[in-house]
Amino acid sequence: MSREQQAVARARKAFETGRSKCLEHRIRQLKNLQRLFIEKQSVISDAVKKDLNKSEVGTQLYETLGLEGEISLAIKKLKEWAAPRPVEKNLMTISDTVYIKPEPLGVVLIIGAWNYPWAVTIQPLIGAIAAGNAAVVKPSEVCVHTSKVMEDLLPLYIDKELYPVVTGGVSETQELLRQRFDHIFYTGNSMVGKLIMEAAAKHLTPVTLELGGKSPCYIDKDCDISIACRRIAWGKYTNCGQTCIAPDYILCEPSVLDRVIEEVKKSIKEFYTDNPKTCPDYGRIINQRHFKRIMNMLEDSAIAAGGDNDESDCYIAPTVLRDVKPEAKVMQEEIFGPLLPILPVNGLGEAIKFINKGEKPLALYVFSSDDKVIKRMTDETSSGGLLANDCLVHYSVSSLPFGGVGNSGMGCYHGKFSFDQLSHLRGCLIKQLKMEGVNSMRYPPHTLKKLGWARFFILNNVDMGWIGRMTLLAVLAVVAAVVLQKYLL
Repeated sequence: MSREQQAVARARKAFETGRSKCLEHRIRQLKNLQRLFIEKQSVISDAVKKDLNKSEVGTQLYETLGLEGEISLAIKKLKEWAAPRPVEKNLMTISDTVYIKPEPLGVVLIIGAWNYPWAVTIQPLIGAIAAGNAAVVKPSEVCVHTSKVMEDLLPLYIDKELYPVVTGGVSETQELLRQRFDHIFYTGNSMVGKLIMEAAAKHLTPVTLELGGKSPCYIDKDCDISIACRRIAWGKYTNCGQTCIAPDYILCEPSVLDRVIEEVKKSIKEFYTDNPKTCPDYGRIINQRHFKRIMNMLEDSAIAAGGDNDESDCYIAPTVLRDVKPEAKVMQEEIFGPLLPILPVNGLGEAIKFINKGEKPLALYVFSSDDKVIKRMTDETSSGGLLANDCLVHYSVSSLPFGGVGNSGMGCYHGKFSFDQLSHLRGCLIKQLKMEGVNSMRYPPHTLKKLGWARFFILNNVDMGWIGRMTLLAVLAVVAAVVLQKYLL
């Protein structure tokens, strides 16, 4: 039996003991996970520094702070999320107990990504634990140091049988995908997403795919361009552009194109100094393969700012490309690096047409002080998320579902959405073996009179706000039963 098979078998066996279903156990595990981020912050930060050249403050800001918030929310709200959820009833079910019961799915496979190795691996794990599942955690092998730290630390803080960590590369991931899971949660690119979905289909395993795409950014010529470009530069060059919701390219009218370039350049200098290479807050490309991939995208576009690079250090400076053609190399795939192409368009209508010609993006950004512009962009496009007058920050709002649509993914998570995504929401109806007369309308022989009664009882919903008047409703049900027995039987 392979190491991967053993991990899955142990997780399945641990889940079958039932201990992960206990709310106290879930809360205890979440508190232990919280403790990990407090006690081992420096170890976590050192590894991320080696992998992506993130500073310790940057690691806390973009990786672990959000996780601490998610854990706190899950601990606080777990009893409420896990409780049976009453639903609206019709007159046919007025005296019955009708509710939704969230239940664990079983064993979940979580395949993390390398760009935010803690955030996008542990966030689904928080949802899996909160929902009462076992989970096999597969960190990205591309982040060599972080993967090792995760493998070493997680078993020290949380149940190592219920939540094993499996490290390794493509062959280990392929072996994991041959196993049977109850849900697979993958963060990465759409090409691998298709392979994940194909493997999952063999077992009819549901998937959550958090993918990416070319997230557009439209700047209205009448907005505050200085503020808009500062926020876009922050969203683009954070983590060296290796963010799935980074603004991929800018659309703006030719009349403001030069101003946009100047303001982005100004913000680059403000954030990363005259020499970003020596700035502790500017990251590095994850490896040389990705370095070459990004540099290859520059071939047929004009550089307006940046362009400096050093392959030995995996360094590419924050770069702006001007007057980019739609057929340019940089526009053919998600950039996932510090290149910011600017495409001229003649107004909002043309921008919307351009966006709609491509695949549906994970995020869509619009900068305007005109509510009508924002409304048109909202109404006439489709994307995983939409943000007006800022970048990235919707990811931090746990009350918003985070996920893609179409080519940018399926399923969503964060906060309660994580809990629901990794739960089976089981519909339950509890009747009593009484009041059989009410059921006579559904039994043969079928008549028009019975159909009339069925229409009345089934099509009239009862607001759950009426629960306080259950006595009255019970009387109504008894009367209905008597009437039905007398006239229908």
